[in-house]
Amino acid sequence: MTSRRAIALYFILVLGAMTWVSWYASTAPTITSLAQYADLKGKEGVNVIKGFEIVCAEPWGLATMFDAYFGFLAFWLYVAWRERTVAARLGWLVALLLLGNFAIAAYALLCLKQSGDETDLGKVFFTRKAA
Repeated sequence: MTSRRAIALYFILVLGAMTWVSWYASTAPTITSLAQYADLKGKEGVNVIKGFEIVCAEPWGLATMFDAYFGFLAFWLYVAWRERTVAARLGWLVALLLLGNFAIAAYALLCLKQSGDETDLGKVFFTRKAA
């Protein structure tokens, strides 16, 4: 298996895993059975905003959010270096902050697709786009 194919398969796996875990989180029983979340009983579930509040209320949850978003921003620095237009840079920033690893996987797969048959991964990922 070529490195290019292995990278593509990895990011396809990321998209699949993130889709599954997001679906699971959206359809699994809620945490309302736990005593500390008793005030949520009788509600349909926990939406993204409330889930974010709950996660960030826990010290390790907050640390995990910091870790994730610093990683997204670090990846965005690479994207900002590679992309030439302000619109593309801002668009990918919004996508990364809202979609996280979905956006990272999509960006990597897009780089692979746009590079055609290039086999040198250095050229695929570390060549700035033309102006």
